[in-house]
Amino acid sequence: MPDTDFVHHISTTIKQCCAEPLRRILKPFESKDPSLEALCIVVQIAVASKDLRMAHRLVFEFWEKSHLDVGNSFDRFTERLIYTYKDWGAHPRVFDVFFLVLVEAGLLLEAGKLFDKLLNYGVLVSVDSCNLFLARLSNSFDGIKTGIRVFREYPEVGVCWNTVSYNIILHSLCQLGRVKEAHNLVIQMEFRGNVLDVVSYSIIIDGYCQVEGKVLKLMEELQRKGLKPNQYTYISIISLLCKTGRVVEAGQVLREMKNQRIFPDNVVYTTLISGFGKSGNVSAEYKLFDEMKSKKIVPDFVT
Repeated sequence: MPDTDFVHHISTTIKQCCAEPLRRILKPFESKDPSLEALCIVVQIAVASKDLRMAHRLVFEFWEKSHLDVGNSFDRFTERLIYTYKDWGAHPRVFDVFFLVLVEAGLLLEAGKLFDKLLNYGVLVSVDSCNLFLARLSNSFDGIKTGIRVFREYPEVGVCWNTVSYNIILHSLCQLGRVKEAHNLVIQMEFRGNVLDVVSYSIIIDGYCQVEGKVLKLMEELQRKGLKPNQYTYISIISLLCKTGRVVEAGQVLREMKNQRIFPDNVVYTTLISGFGKSGNVSAEYKLFDEMKSKKIVPDFVT
């Protein structure tokens, strides 16, 4: 079936079955193997019909094809999506879907190129999609450096980072050992009125656990702001205290953790048992081991 007939059939069917779900309308056409332009038109229609899941699936299926020439396919797909948007597009979210698929497929270089190209048309990718971009970049050393650059540059073109964005970058900075820089960013966030959450503080606390002992002051700061530490925070603090031989204080943190109804796992117990063992406190070591067994927590090989 020629593309024009294919698209005409879809358009006519949608008009005639306006109450029907888009997926049911498109079902008969899924095996037609349309051209790239026809595919982009159907994606535009899916977004216009607010069926983002369908649009995402159609784009993803194109990019998961084996033996795809990524560079050539990216240029062609981008050109056709922009071209069909002029006549069929109802919402710029269609480009957000494309950006998201590129990131999910690991095509981060192409995702960055798409972001820059869309700016020329006055289209901005959503902060949620940009957050996924930052998160995927943070999975490699070179990617972390790119992510930090993206984080600094994108606000200049209109991206408004949120708490999730900041937390991703805080984690990236700590991965590079730049904990003080991450801590300064937290201070800047507060000064600018950005919302901090327990994850923000937990990341900094864990970062300091790896390099120095400013953790307990940060813990006090977190509690002053009415933010409750999470399990990740407590594990970081207990680990630091045990490493520095302050196992009695680590035991106190464990009790506070329980009082907050945050239940320790085998990592917490293993860390404390090892700490008490090294300090020669055998009775505390066995007490924790018995507590572990009573709670049916499976010990690891270290325990």
